[in-house]
Amino acid sequence: METSGEVVVAFLAAAGLGVLVGLQRQLGRQHESIYAGARTFAFYAMWGVGAGFLGDRYGTAAFVVAAAGFVAVVVAGYAVGSRHTGDWGTTTEAAAFAVFVTGVLAWESEFVAATAVAIGSAALLQAKEFLHSVSERFSEEDVTAVLQFGVITAVVLPLVPNEDLGPFGAFNPFEIWLMVVLVSAIGLIGYASLRILGERGLGLTGLAGGLVSSTAVTLGFSRLSKEAGSLRTMIAAGIIGASALMYPRVLIEARVVAPELAAEMVVPLVGLGIAVGGIAGFWLLRPDPRADRAESDVKFTNPLTLGIALQFGALYGVVVFAAKAVIDRVSESSLLVVGAVSGILDADAITLSMANLVRDGLDPAPAARAVMAAVAMNTVAKAGLVFVLGSAALRRAVGAVLVSAAIIAAASIVVI
Repeated sequence: METSGEVVVAFLAAAGLGVLVGLQRQLGRQHESIYAGARTFAFYAMWGVGAGFLGDRYGTAAFVVAAAGFVAVVVAGYAVGSRHTGDWGTTTEAAAFAVFVTGVLAWESEFVAATAVAIGSAALLQAKEFLHSVSERFSEEDVTAVLQFGVITAVVLPLVPNEDLGPFGAFNPFEIWLMVVLVSAIGLIGYASLRILGERGLGLTGLAGGLVSSTAVTLGFSRLSKEAGSLRTMIAAGIIGASALMYPRVLIEARVVAPELAAEMVVPLVGLGIAVGGIAGFWLLRPDPRADRAESDVKFTNPLTLGIALQFGALYGVVVFAAKAVIDRVSESSLLVVGAVSGILDADAITLSMANLVRDGLDPAPAARAVMAAVAMNTVAKAGLVFVLGSAALRRAVGAVLVSAAIIAAASIVVI
């Protein structure tokens, strides 16, 4: 900066942003004794501008001295304030350092970044109660699962060799582990959403649970239907809604890995998602006062453990090997058998394996037919769970929907 006007603008902008954060501290703790409010934070921000000014004018040493002085003031204020209030938390001090950075950014004319830091800091401070309530919904096992996801993503994935190994070149360790990461992320996001939103009725619980596993939702809700028959409406909405989410999930997985495969299936999958989702919405919106008073007994466990990740990786590898062996020894049309068999338990593994094969040169049409065979078979499997484990009322409400969806998915194989 060179002109006095620019210097004044930087100080004023920083002061305004500091006031924003300081007001949150001041109003957010209005019933407690505070030592840092709107005015103090405005000075903190201007101190950052001053440090930047001194650094540009007199060198790095001047900036370091100014920054050290700021640290000394904040630490002294923390010591005095903590003794007075008995609160030894450091949130206010952390916010002070963020505001100091805001001032430095303002001096460098990075006003967008400075504003983002200030508003983000104020929003994070304001979200205290929300973040505390969210944290109470998670267990120590959930935190462990998140750390495990970090390990399989950031630590293991870069170390896995990216080359084709074994018979038919069917095993690429990097691709297998990448698919483990992708599916684990989908399941973990769905589980976190369920934990944060809570169980707002059986229908919404089933819908959120469908992001984790529609088969698990169907299994749990079918069993519940015999114990809580009066909640048939919400149980049906949960099962159908969870099933409806499978179709866009498959489409998204294919689109991420091989867009040309997704293009082959977009019409039937979108159509099924809209149709089945619309039926789920109908059941969900039907008046059912008894459901409003009910608590869901279906418990969703965290979908991500190292054991489950390894199991999926093994399943994915087997499906890829079977698919490549079929292509090499028989014909592409035999992929339907691979898709149908793998779809009994899960549609994700066959979707991702076919997507990778398409990316490697396989014609997307037979790959799409294999995926739709898996989708059809998986829907049939869920219908079977309803008929075997569900109440008679649930079979009437859900069975026809799932069977119809399976028929449509199977019919789409002919036209792809």
